Amino acid sequence: MTCDSARITGPGDIVASMNIEALTNNWALIFAAVPALIAVILVLQFTLGRTASGQLRKVLKGNRDAQKKLTNARRLSQKTVARVEKLTSRAGQIKPRILQEAREAAEDARSLEKIADDQVQITANHVRRVIHEEFPPVRQEKLRKRYLPQD
Repeated sequence: MTCDSARITGPGDIVASMNIEALTNNWALIFAAVPALIAVILVLQFTLGRTASGQLRKVLKGNRDAQKKLTNARRLSQKTVARVEKLTSRAGQIKPRILQEAREAAEDARSLEKIADDQVQITANHVRRVIHEEFPPVRQEKLRKRYLPQD
């Protein structure tokens, strides 16, 4: 590094010129660090996903999603059944086609609710399997009580 008094007037200029020199001298090292950092992050993510707690976290997320779908399906089923009851009470005033469509919609909603309930049972079984296979027996009962309170 040369100290040209015409270019460098203060300590801030020295730091700036050193940073520029460091970049020009080590540009390949700096550009190689970026993919290395990305690779380290991906390896850590993969490794943490393979641990017992990582697997449990993944299946619990699926279980929560299935629970939310079941809640929404139940809400929809209740709405459609209530609509059918309302239309049935006014059967003389509405077209039969509308009543039939409402009944079919209620049946579809019940079917979706049944499918969502089956999905919740499947995901709960996945949670049970991960707890049984990945955790020691001492922790299994505690984890089952915490994550599967319906058992």
